[in-house]
Amino acid sequence: MSEKIIIKRPRALPESPKAISPPVIQEPLYQCAVAVTVLAYQPNAEIDLDVAGSITTALGGYPFPNGVTIILPAALVAGQKVRARQRVNSVNSAWTKFIVVGDHTRDYPAGPPRPQINPAPVYECGVRTGVGNLLPGGHVWITADGTKVGEVNGCAAQQGINVVPAYKLNQVVQAWFELCQDPAPPSVGYTTGKPPSPLPAPTLDPVYAGGQSLTIRNIVNGARVTLIRNGASQGTWPCWGGALTINGLALFAAGDTFAAIQEMCRGAPPSPPGSGVVQPCGSLPAPEIGPVQGGDTSITVTQCAPDAIVKVWVNGVPAGASGPPVVNLNTTLLSGDEILVVQDLAGCHSALALKLTVACVDPPVRSNPADLDLFPVGFAEYQQGNLHGIAYYPAKSDGKGTAFHERLAGLGPVPIVFMAHGNHSPADPSYLGYDYFQHDLAKMGVVSVSIDCNALNGAGGGVQNIVDRADLIIDHIALLQSMNADPASTFFKRLDFGRTGLMGHSRGGDAVVMVPPALALPGVTKSVLALAPTNFRYWAGQSTVQPKGYAYLTLLPAGDGDVRDNNGAQFYDIAEPAPFKSQLYVHYTNHNFFNRRWLYDDSLSTPPQPAVNPRAEHERLLSTYGCALARATLLGHAVDGYLSGHVLPAGVLTQNVHKAFQKKAKSVVTVDHFGDGNTIATNSLGQPNTQSGGINAGEFTFDQPPAPGIFNNSFYGLTIGMVLAPKAAGGIFRSALKKPLDLSKREVWLRCAEVTDGQSVAVQPTGFLLGLEDQLGIRAWVDVDAVGGLFRPYPRNPGMIKTMLSTARFRGACFKAKRFDLSTVVAVLLQCDRKRPRAIAFDDIQIY
Repeated sequence: MSEKIIIKRPRALPESPKAISPPVIQEPLYQCAVAVTVLAYQPNAEIDLDVAGSITTALGGYPFPNGVTIILPAALVAGQKVRARQRVNSVNSAWTKFIVVGDHTRDYPAGPPRPQINPAPVYECGVRTGVGNLLPGGHVWITADGTKVGEVNGCAAQQGINVVPAYKLNQVVQAWFELCQDPAPPSVGYTTGKPPSPLPAPTLDPVYAGGQSLTIRNIVNGARVTLIRNGASQGTWPCWGGALTINGLALFAAGDTFAAIQEMCRGAPPSPPGSGVVQPCGSLPAPEIGPVQGGDTSITVTQCAPDAIVKVWVNGVPAGASGPPVVNLNTTLLSGDEILVVQDLAGCHSALALKLTVACVDPPVRSNPADLDLFPVGFAEYQQGNLHGIAYYPAKSDGKGTAFHERLAGLGPVPIVFMAHGNHSPADPSYLGYDYFQHDLAKMGVVSVSIDCNALNGAGGGVQNIVDRADLIIDHIALLQSMNADPASTFFKRLDFGRTGLMGHSRGGDAVVMVPPALALPGVTKSVLALAPTNFRYWAGQSTVQPKGYAYLTLLPAGDGDVRDNNGAQFYDIAEPAPFKSQLYVHYTNHNFFNRRWLYDDSLSTPPQPAVNPRAEHERLLSTYGCALARATLLGHAVDGYLSGHVLPAGVLTQNVHKAFQKKAKSVVTVDHFGDGNTIATNSLGQPNTQSGGINAGEFTFDQPPAPGIFNNSFYGLTIGMVLAPKAAGGIFRSALKKPLDLSKREVWLRCAEVTDGQSVAVQPTGFLLGLEDQLGIRAWVDVDAVGGLFRPYPRNPGMIKTMLSTARFRGACFKAKRFDLSTVVAVLLQCDRKRPRAIAFDDIQIY
């Protein structure tokens, strides 16, 4: 991870007006859009927008929070090229890269995404509403009881709409959208309620002398907000709720006082005032930024003053200056570069700077793959004989038993996912516990069926119980196939069983691994998600079923107090990547909280076992990564990077998610997976492994006793790997390649973990260096800390602490040394360089 510290701003930092950054064009751009929104520029910059050679110039005002939306002289046409630049004090930035205008029907053949009233709910007397999930440049409007009360033609992706007249009590409010006269489904309908009484006092973000913008928070949706400065009203603004940023005020002076009140219904009492005092310029902090890694050409600003100019220096040279949320750079960052970031206001230069060293790997945060919202969601329970379950599906409108979405159906049948819960009290309707995940799948165009497995629940179990569950899943697949052939069914000709996904929890996760081979229909099952699965075959001394012929994902709660063995790791170890396999070992999670009907915290959360995260975080995890799997394998979306760790999903506690990942590709070179039976002296390429300096490497079975050849009883997988147990610091393990390879555009992946004794977790972490050697014998090294650090054991109850391997990715371009030739790499090296080295486990050393 990038190491970030706050330092005193160096006085000698050079300034350059030419360091002004190109702005950012809000994407996507589609034909028929009548406006383009531009973000990330300096306050009050002029914005030039070039559309197919015709330039429109507009005053940008302030970039935060919504940028400037520029109305075009003519609607966009597919194939046109669009770019933008900003101009400050007669100095132009570079142009952005061209963005080619597309046709939204290619990306959204069933119609534009469904608008979202954001935030919700809405209240009586509300005068402004926010609408999100919009295609920029289209037409959005609001209705109350079917009557239009506000609209914007040429919208941004998130658009505020003034409401006239104000909402009345018990009106149904919906948002609507169209582009190219192609309508989206209307938003969820919200019935206006009484606003909170009393209204809460607003809060003011810190403000500093020399600024001109102020952010007010804790605002009720639709309120009118009045700002008072030094006792004098500055005006009243309608707000869609949450936060309101007011820009362009007279320069703030230290000691100025501000107060804000909010009002809803005329004649009703206003809120108590929220207040703040302008702090001196010297208190202006350094800005905060998101992850930064080698290869980046911009930084993301996560916190700064709303009217700040954020300036960036790379190795002491001015590299960019812009307003939030992004600063585009005039250089490509390299691992090890030193970056300084500061923020300046119109009348104040911060005395502090954020200093960081660019990491080799520090993945960016992107939108959440579960947030794709295209369709209303219908649901229906079904019962046929002893087969009972609930289905969620993309629908014409929200609700029970509503019609299937006709336009989507007209494009052909849609994928389907079958879900199976695990053992729990038969008195509880466990099949209803994944409705949040089912809803997220349905709104992106995937049917999901949650199967009632209660007939197989209760005391007892064993392998036969898992077989029976697999048979039950197959029976439900057959039932849905019959519905697909029934003209009277909601699902008549709607389901594509050639794109089938499976999800199972606990015993259900064990069963779904059995289903694909039992179906005897190769290629039908595209993906399987095993959530905290059991492995009864392993416990019975039988062979574990190999996940094969489909993408496999297992989500393992590190605090699982039920399936304490985390048996999904066994399935992962032997799974065939087809086209990939992924394992998510998640700290601070338990077994039960992924199912809404399972209320008990099973995590044994008494010291020294840490408490788990709330249920909502568990649900967000399953939906996020489950939707990523479904989109990648059933819908063909390029989102598998969320599973490999190349990008991180917004809104998830990703610092707790430790990933293992492999994919199938002809270009992949497996240097050593240690399971060839050829001893530690030879790797999987048939080339020599050598040891020096007391590195003390050996091959061991990563399994539980009484398995032969184990290192210790802290391993819970089903593979053979290597443990380095160095006698002293500095030893090197060298694995030769068959021929020289060019790694300038490739990555080295390896699974690794700090080895525990199963009883405790060492206070201090350990680590290692990964090295590359060229054909002249010159070596270059990267510390594992530069790619996120060595994965540490989860500190649960003694005797249950595991050595669980996760994948570390090292970019080839990060390896730098004098005269080192990255194009002729002949060996991969491991060095235990810590002063007091400890045992480290490795497996699956690969070059991608």
